[in-house]
Amino acid sequence: MSVLRTKQLTKKFGDFKALDGVNIEVNKGEVYGFIGPNGAGKSTTIRVLLGMLKATEGEAEIFGMDAWKDAVEIHKRLAYVPGDVNLWPNLTGGEVIDLFV
Repeated sequence: MSVLRTKQLTKKFGDFKALDGVNIEVNKGEVYGFIGPNGAGKSTTIRVLLGMLKATEGEAEIFGMDAWKDAVEIHKRLAYVPGDVNLWPNLTGGEVIDLFV
């Protein structure tokens, strides 16, 4: 069962192509590492998957639901804390999670 899937995911900002045909499939029970240099499109991909940005082209699904159209339903089942979260300037994302647990 696929829990995350992208097909030819593309995101443009004007003439700049931040994502160019990204294909990912992560099945239930799998762990997926998302690494790359600054500017590689990691944050943009995550923001599209979370429904924070709309893809220019392609498809993005989480739990079989459209990442853009079904973002509210998807967010009922997952959470995202970015590493650069700035809720409290002296706490890291992990420390914020520890605070709320």
